Amino acid sequence: MRKTTQITSCLTFASAALFSLNAFADVKVDIDLSQAEHHYANVTMALPKSAKKSIDLKLPTWRTGRYEILNLANGIREFSVGDDSVTWQKIDKDTWRLTGNFKKGVEVSYQVYANQLGYRTRHVDDSHAFLDASGVVMYTEETRDDKHIIQLNTPKTWRSVSGLDAGKNAHQFIAADYDILIDSPIETGINEFHEFTVDGREYELVIWGKGNYDSKKMVDDLKVLVAQGNTIWSDYPFERYVFMVHATSGAGGATEHLNSTIIQRSRYSFAERDHYLGFLSTAAHEFVHTWNVKQYRPEGLVPYDYQNENYSNLLWLSEGSTSYLENQLLMRGNLVTEKELFKDLSKRINGYLRKPGRDAQSVAEASFDKWISEGGDYSRNHSVNIYSEGFLASWLLDFHILENTNLKKSYRDVHNVLYNEYRIPKTFNDKDMLDVLKKVTGDDYQAWWAKNIDGHAKPDFDKLLAKAGLEISYGKKDEKKTWTGISARSHDNGLKISSVEKNSPAWQAGFTTDDIIVAVDGLRMADKSLDTRLKNFKPEDSVEFTFFRRDQLMTKTIKLGALPKGKLTVKAMKEASDEQKAFFKAWTGLDFPSKTKEKEKS
Repeated sequence: MRKTTQITSCLTFASAALFSLNAFADVKVDIDLSQAEHHYANVTMALPKSAKKSIDLKLPTWRTGRYEILNLANGIREFSVGDDSVTWQKIDKDTWRLTGNFKKGVEVSYQVYANQLGYRTRHVDDSHAFLDASGVVMYTEETRDDKHIIQLNTPKTWRSVSGLDAGKNAHQFIAADYDILIDSPIETGINEFHEFTVDGREYELVIWGKGNYDSKKMVDDLKVLVAQGNTIWSDYPFERYVFMVHATSGAGGATEHLNSTIIQRSRYSFAERDHYLGFLSTAAHEFVHTWNVKQYRPEGLVPYDYQNENYSNLLWLSEGSTSYLENQLLMRGNLVTEKELFKDLSKRINGYLRKPGRDAQSVAEASFDKWISEGGDYSRNHSVNIYSEGFLASWLLDFHILENTNLKKSYRDVHNVLYNEYRIPKTFNDKDMLDVLKKVTGDDYQAWWAKNIDGHAKPDFDKLLAKAGLEISYGKKDEKKTWTGISARSHDNGLKISSVEKNSPAWQAGFTTDDIIVAVDGLRMADKSLDTRLKNFKPEDSVEFTFFRRDQLMTKTIKLGALPKGKLTVKAMKEASDEQKAFFKAWTGLDFPSKTKEKEKS
């Protein structure tokens, strides 16, 4: 255990105080960040007394919000026990077994290497520490329900922020139990801090890292965003909420927590409108999770099993529906324009149409297999995604409900019922969802569910959009461009194929990933752009491709296919009916776009 004499003596004093009060069954955790520049956090845990002869200390193997085994114990070193009468042995990858007499409690120490910024589990450096307890603090089954008191030892200039209750000093936090602790990360360091109040609830924004953000605008827009919760749910499950933002040099992503979120973005990805909208959409997504996931979760996810996979075929609802509802908050707060909404829908529709995996995996299957899902060529061709296809399933369901109830009910009502009637520790399954849908609409959704959730959804986007007075446009409809189905990147003297769309012309011709295209129609690939090269040909042309596979030079012929030359865009119909405009209003909360309105905005 690497600690100075002064710190060790302080911990000894603290331990003596703990053991005199161990009847309260508190777990006291001291996290020393004095070696921050080396990414070290030195942890000392004082466990309460126990009549057991052996205790298993565990570190979770995954963290909430990321359905993937992360093997977090790989950063633990220098484990030790402060009592010579207690022995220990590591019995598996994330379990340390203590054996001995625990009538007076026991103290353990270990070092955590914290350099996993992108995983949003633990990151320590000379400017800050982000601590998600799943990657830092161990637990026992006996102490999981006990109060945890976290004391940070930080540089004097650091500020500590968390959704946890405050302790006796600026760097102490209290969690009623381990499950609350693990769902309430701590951000401490040199940061920018803002507080604001909306409808009597307190909010905080803490930003670590320099960047091109406008924190005043962030606060102003977050004030509008958080006020939209009651457009979906009947009340708010918190009195205080913390937005944690990391402006980074590359790490990105976000994770929801009990009454807080951590959002990571490249430090220069805030100023431009598209970039800022990405931040705002992420904030909305994580805020929706405060209800969807943190207040109601599918069967199989309550209580969390921190050592194993937690399976559910409804993860599409936990994540994809959250993506869908984030847009509801943004639209109802007028934080996005109709044009920005249409751009988002265009991107989603085009992504679905260009994903062969939609015919190979259902959104329910994707939910169950999330723990083993991978990206890349195979995933695109043989899988769907709980986020993007979960969004689509939610959109289809919302429109079905709006139409069948004459705009009186929507998918928002479904989530409010889940919040009020299936709050944790209750859970819900497919049957419960069908019951909720029947309660909201009066209709039986079994056939719809079998087709779109358990089956492979095949939406008619023209008919779907027309309900709300919208349509798809490709510009000049008769113009086509050549299409191979190949995605490639520059590589030495050619193009290295990164993916081949299933059943595309290139797929039919036998091309695969890692083939390196060096010539087309007998001419070297000098410009490194396949699209540019193929402008010299027409759809249906047969073109010879020369390429390397396993360092052998080969040739194959592709009969070029065709795609619309224009970009898929969603737009408002020029002559939408009153019924279509009313549908649009019920769906988005916005008035149907008109040319006069567009001119006023511009």
